[in-house]
Amino acid sequence: MDSKPYCGSTSSLQNHQMRKKTRLKWTLISIFISICAFVLVIFYPQLYYFSNKVEYKNFQIYYDKKIPDQIYSTLDSVEKLIKKSDYYDPKLKFKIFLRSDPSKYNLLPFQFPDRAIGQTIPGIKNIFVYKYDCETNTSCNRAGHVRSLSSILAHEIVHVLVENRWFFKSKVSYFDKDSLSPFGALWKEEGYAEYIAGDLPIALDEGLKILNSNASPVYTPHFEYFKYWLAIRHLILKKQMTFEEILHTKLQLDDVLEEARQAELDQNK
Repeated sequence: MDSKPYCGSTSSLQNHQMRKKTRLKWTLISIFISICAFVLVIFYPQLYYFSNKVEYKNFQIYYDKKIPDQIYSTLDSVEKLIKKSDYYDPKLKFKIFLRSDPSKYNLLPFQFPDRAIGQTIPGIKNIFVYKYDCETNTSCNRAGHVRSLSSILAHEIVHVLVENRWFFKSKVSYFDKDSLSPFGALWKEEGYAEYIAGDLPIALDEGLKILNSNASPVYTPHFEYFKYWLAIRHLILKKQMTFEEILHTKLQLDDVLEEARQAELDQNK
């Protein structure tokens, strides 16, 4: 009597392989859905919140409340500021997302600025503001430091202009120790953004006192950005350099700051 071959082990192996394939399929589907959700949240936040929208000139403003009419004069001011840049491109459109409540819309980490007032997502060029107060037409960060909305938007738009003109250079600068400040910021780009935007939290006299060790900074990030501004201002006004020349020249922040500090002292003698 012939015995039939035992197929239990083969069947079990096949079931195991099918389960593995099923798990892999659902894993890939989950990854795909997560990527799509990320793209949706970062690229097109206007699809699921920020129901109020205003289009004016080159600006698209989204807000979680009714947008007040004073936004138009603010955008006029922003336009005047960014046109001071040699790299202003009238063809560019700027998408700006404002919110009245920082506890809302935090679907993904780093979408909204956590420490700064404003943030531009690289590559996408969406601009997010931590908190906007439409009554005073100001913006603030988590620590409560306030600045005019026009200067914040001008600052962030300069980042868009720089990336639009020198995308590769603006990214590889993160790997250039001379371009990074001890604070971890691209001091040339941040300083230029402050130079165009104006309305610095620290006045020139106050900042120079701190540089000369005659005073202490109240809020370190403000003093850091003052240093970047002072360095770029010195290079543009005193050295007659364009930002493109500054961007492509090997420069040490401390060396430029010392030159700028000494030039201010000489001027005030």
